[in-house]
Amino acid sequence: MPVEYRFLIVEDSLLVAMDIEEAVQRSGHDVVGIAPDMKVALNYTRDTDIAFVDVRLADGETGPEIARVLAEYGIVVIMITGNPGVVASGVNGVVGVMAKPLTDQASMDLIQFAVDRKNGKPGIPPARLRLFH
Repeated sequence: MPVEYRFLIVEDSLLVAMDIEEAVQRSGHDVVGIAPDMKVALNYTRDTDIAFVDVRLADGETGPEIARVLAEYGIVVIMITGNPGVVASGVNGVVGVMAKPLTDQASMDLIQFAVDRKNGKPGIPPARLRLFH
């Protein structure tokens, strides 16, 4: 039986977050929370295995900082943003960045890639995912 992972979605657009949440659940994993800003996101550090983090949130462009902190906790972090150029140089500890909007298939591929990474496997990155390292 495959392991269930706990995902954190750091996204201030509820519709986008709900689309990702639905894809995570269909993939057989749990969503521990949807966080619109840094304060809420950092409350989930102990309960999260994998996080998808937007750049621009309710409290400004705090996504890269949130992503870096989450990665320090050993969480697999992937940025999902409409402005991938903002983090083009990379974020310490973060796997990569994927441009929004995500198709349903892109979401499923990204979830599988993140799970592979959490399992210590290289995984197959989705076509639009830009890896940082």
